[in-house]
Amino acid sequence: MTKIIGHRGYAGLYPENTMLSFIKAYEYGADGIELDIHLTADQEIVVIHDPTLNRTTNQKGKVNDLTLYDIKSARIKHGLFNVTDEQVPTLKEVMDWIVTTPLLLNIEIKGETEGALEHALVDLLQLYNMKERIIISSFNLESLLRMEQLDPTYHTALLTDKALGEPWMYMESHGINSVHPYGKTYKNETERHQVVAYNLPARVYTVNKEKDIVFWLEEQLDAIITDEVERAVKLKQAYINRESRKVEKKNE
Repeated sequence: MTKIIGHRGYAGLYPENTMLSFIKAYEYGADGIELDIHLTADQEIVVIHDPTLNRTTNQKGKVNDLTLYDIKSARIKHGLFNVTDEQVPTLKEVMDWIVTTPLLLNIEIKGETEGALEHALVDLLQLYNMKERIIISSFNLESLLRMEQLDPTYHTALLTDKALGEPWMYMESHGINSVHPYGKTYKNETERHQVVAYNLPARVYTVNKEKDIVFWLEEQLDAIITDEVERAVKLKQAYINRESRKVEKKNE
């Protein structure tokens, strides 16, 4: 059954990529969470979408140029002006929490660090016994290739915001295990059928509107990545109930 993955946690209602957002996604019934990572100047992995603090916090500066101490002094905004008490979490802080839950974890590798981020990521993740629940995704094929070289047992996913082309070509060259297409560009029937034919799992992002969530539930993809966790969970349950009634009626 299609899984519901909270995009940056429950970003539709809570400040993105925060512990609060992740916990709320879990409480509202998500099957997993998606988050983004960057590397600080002192080689710590932090959870933040942008390469700078500017948009999401009350401070400015490039993540790669700042120490963890610098970044921890910032407070995350919810919207343009509402500054919360939330800090930028480290990936370790997230891991210490999520390992106690049954959630899937989709880690998106951001930025260009010439392999430093991927090495740090593998070193950190090996401290936790949950490899089977982790998906490593990126728009950057080279990042995924580095992950394949460092530890080929991690499940990797190619992110794309354009037409897919032939992503199965990367299964061998880069060890890609699945694809994460943008919902608005993945409604092409031919592309969907090609992915299915090549047995390439697909998790579509960022799907927030009710009609689109229902569309992708009916397509029975591996997962829907969404900002609107509560909405998606309710629609999934309604879909399950409808399908169950169909089976019951057929068996009468």
